[in-house]
Order: sequence, then structure tokens, then C-alpha cells
Amino acid sequence: MLNSYEKCCCCQSSLIDIKPTKYIERQVFDPGRPGEFEVTAYWADVKVCPCGKRNTAEFPQGVKAAAQYGEVTQAMAVHLNQYHFIPYHRVSEYFNTIYCMSVSAGSVANFVAYTHENLASTEQSIRDALQESPVAGADETGMRVDGSLWWLHIMRDDQWTLYYLSERRGCEAMDAMGILLTFAGILVHDHWKSYFAYAAVHVLCNAHHLRELQGVVDRDANKLALRLMKLLTLSWHFCKKYKAAGLTQMPGAIQLRIETIYDQILQRALTKETAYMEKQRQVLGRKKVRNTKAYNLFKRLIEFKVETLRFMSDFSIPFDNNGSERDARMAKLKQKISGCFRSEDGGTMFTRIRSYLSSAKKQGLNIFQALLKAVRNYNNTPLLGAE
Repeated sequence: MLNSYEKCCCCQSSLIDIKPTKYIERQVFDPGRPGEFEVTAYWADVKVCPCGKRNTAEFPQGVKAAAQYGEVTQAMAVHLNQYHFIPYHRVSEYFNTIYCMSVSAGSVANFVAYTHENLASTEQSIRDALQESPVAGADETGMRVDGSLWWLHIMRDDQWTLYYLSERRGCEAMDAMGILLTFAGILVHDHWKSYFAYAAVHVLCNAHHLRELQGVVDRDANKLALRLMKLLTLSWHFCKKYKAAGLTQMPGAIQLRIETIYDQILQRALTKETAYMEKQRQVLGRKKVRNTKAYNLFKRLIEFKVETLRFMSDFSIPFDNNGSERDARMAKLKQKISGCFRSEDGGTMFTRIRSYLSSAKKQGLNIFQALLKAVRNYNNTPLLGAE
């Protein structure tokens, strides 16, 4: 491909009839058919204007070196590493095996770093969108960074996902994430105490409650815990039926009846656990014994009844926080396949690129085409804007 100047950049005289003094060539390498790679050669001529100005034609944006890898190569490498979690050296081996291209592990690392830089404004647009979200889920999970335990914080809804990696698990990291301080919507979470420091409408994950109740059933054969599990599950089935019928909340009479049964079960269960702890105290001859896990769970469900049953009064509120756990699962899968992050920089690059890919997938975009746009985003413009 030949690029040429038609006018002098100094005096604006025509250069069409001026013969080039030399040509500059740059080559771009991209995958072709299996077993082959393609090379695209770009030529820029150099012309000297009668005014004495030396004019060199411009190459296409992104073509900077005499020989370099193309955008398709870069997007494919980032796709394999960041979406499929294939380590750098195995991505290098893939290109060498399938396309006979010598792409080093260091080049793959550079592609990831470039893509991370090109997505800075996109990450901010995701953050802005989540701040305006009416219902969002939050979660955190442990990740290994340079051999130490760090925490991956997640904010998400049905359209957006934001990951943030920090040494801290509590409010310090959540503040730095830049969403919860100004978030005024409904926040679904797993009862981690730090979330209650924020002025959001709190909703607790009932999938966590069901798992904890199942633990009480397995450990103590507690029939009241089993009844409460059945009540929560039945309530959610009712909500889905009424929502399918076009309602936005459960009818008041049915909701009141469920809340009454909820209160009765928990009061009986708490009384039973209190009696058991008193008996243990007398047997052991102590002034006080430690609360049982079942007692703490029942007491918590009583104190946070509104946050637990809020899904019945507004069908836009989910029954659980499984969406956040699904988003966290991919990060855990990355750690299982590729191991821990060797540095904070590697973790930061992963969280930004993964935030973009997860959001793009939720919005129905082709993942590879989305990465190709990110590689070409030399001006760092937002690729996913808040609606």
C-alpha cells in the first residue's frame, strides 16, 4: 500500500508531478490460514518540494515500526490470554504452532499492556454507569498477588461489570473503587459488614441464607431451619409467577402471610437454640457459653428481616446475589488456570480488560470484535458509554 503527499506541507504547492527521492517501507504481520501468516507492506514516499521542504507521507494509524505485529495478532493474543486465561508462553506457542509466527511471551505481555492503556476511559464509563444503576450487586473474593492474599472487589448489574483489585477487603478498598460512596440505588450483597457503611438500600443474598440454613439442617437436623428454607424458596417461586403475570410486587395479603410465618419460625428456632445453650451452660458449669452458629444465623435473619424479604415488595430486586458470584467465578478460574498475579500491575491490567470484556458480553457484543476495537483505540475514547 503506497501513501503519498499531494501538497507540500509548507507552501501547499502540488507534489503530484514531483518524483520521490526515496520510499520508506513498514511491514505488518498478522495470522493467515492455518500454517501461514500474512505480511502487509506499507510504503510512504519522500518528496522534496521546490521550496526545499522535505515531505514524508504518513503511515496508517498504528503502523509505527519497520516490522510489527498487526491489530488482529494483538487482539487474538489478548483474547487468548485475558478471556481464555492462557498463560503468555502458551499463547506464544499457539502462534508458532498454528501460524508459524514467532510471537514471544514478552510481545504478548506488551499487547495486554497496550490494550489496558487504551481502555482507561472505558473503565471510567463503566464506573459512571454503575453509579447510576438502580439495582447492583457487590461481592469480593480472595486473589493471590505476588504470593500474598489480595481482594478482588466486584460491582455489577445486568449490563455492566467492574473489577477492582486491592490489598484491603473493607471500606478503604470500596472507597477507592469509586462507586459506593455516591451509589444511591439498591445494593445486593452477602452481609459483609463493610457494605452497611454506605447509604444504599441494602438487600441480602438469600442464596447465602439457604446455604447457611442447609448447614444447620445437616449439622443439627433442625426441622425449623428446613421449614424456613422451604418458605424462602416458595416465596421466590410466587414472585416469579406474579412477575410473569405482569405484577411488580407480591400482593399485600400474601406478603403479610409469608412475613408472619417467617417471624413465627424464627422466634421458635431462636427460643429452641436459647434453651439448648442454657442447658449446655448448666452441664459445663459455666457462666456463659458461646452462641451456636444456628443461634447467630436465626438472630441475624430476625434483625435483617426487611433486607432479607425485600425481593417480595419489588420484583426488580433479585432473590440472590448469584450474578456477582458468576462474575467472580471467572476471576477464580483465571487463577486456577494461570496461577496468581506476579505483580500489582498484572492484576490491574486484568481487572480493567476483564471489566470491559464482561460488560461487552452482557451487552451482546462479539468479544473478539470488541477487543479489536480496544486495540485500535489509540485515542483512548470510551468504547462502552453509559446510557
